Amino acid sequence: MDGLSCPCEVAMDLARKTDHILKNHSGIGVKALKLEICDFPFFNTSCDLDRWLHIAVKPGIEELDLQLIESHAALCREKSHAALCRKISQKSHATVYNFPCSLLDGSGKSIQQLYLNNCALRPTVALGRLRSLTSLNFFYVRITENELRCLFSSSIALEKLTLRSCDELFFLEIPSLLQRLSHLVVEDCRNLEVIKSKAPHLYSFGYRGTLVRLSLGDSLQNLYIDASDQDVVHHACADLLHVVPNLEALEIYSYHPVYSYSLDY
Repeated sequence: MDGLSCPCEVAMDLARKTDHILKNHSGIGVKALKLEICDFPFFNTSCDLDRWLHIAVKPGIEELDLQLIESHAALCREKSHAALCRKISQKSHATVYNFPCSLLDGSGKSIQQLYLNNCALRPTVALGRLRSLTSLNFFYVRITENELRCLFSSSIALEKLTLRSCDELFFLEIPSLLQRLSHLVVEDCRNLEVIKSKAPHLYSFGYRGTLVRLSLGDSLQNLYIDASDQDVVHHACADLLHVVPNLEALEIYSYHPVYSYSLDY
């Protein structure tokens, strides 16, 4: 930015320009929206994000990708700005953006793919039907199993689900009403203890993290496990093969060499 050397000045100038661009756009005709923002709320505030999303997300939008990325912006060296920059920087590490569920229940009902990174999502039973939603990808999203259950009950068209580093989850249950769900990926959810799927057409499951109790149903054919547990191979052979009778391909990664099996029954 010409004439701007202070991080907070640069951030505020970018926020103003983004605000100006979106305010002058009706949102009509937008099929995909991707916002990748570093050091939230150093760059902008929750109110800014709410306003931008409500401007851009209109009926007909199909893809929404919101990534709030921590990059630890440098503090300003200007004495006159140092206090402000320090305050904003400290705030950026304490603030969690609450994604507005009302957006999904209104103009966002046409969304087919939803990707959220580093925010909170708190759906309730009041959430309406998300009939178009086929793909969910959550990374560092704060959501509990009860809240996820509310989201599932509204997303009966869901086909692909990815959960990464969602540390508020302890028990993950995929309900049978997700008739179309075929692909499930769970990675690095540190507090997760149980994964249970009742989805009748689950075809592929990928997992990374410490071993948890698994119940995946009879439809599963492809299984991928990346675990640090040294007994992961023995665990797979002793337990997993008995609970996934129609498995055709199994890949296991651990501290030991890679094992790949082709299973015939």
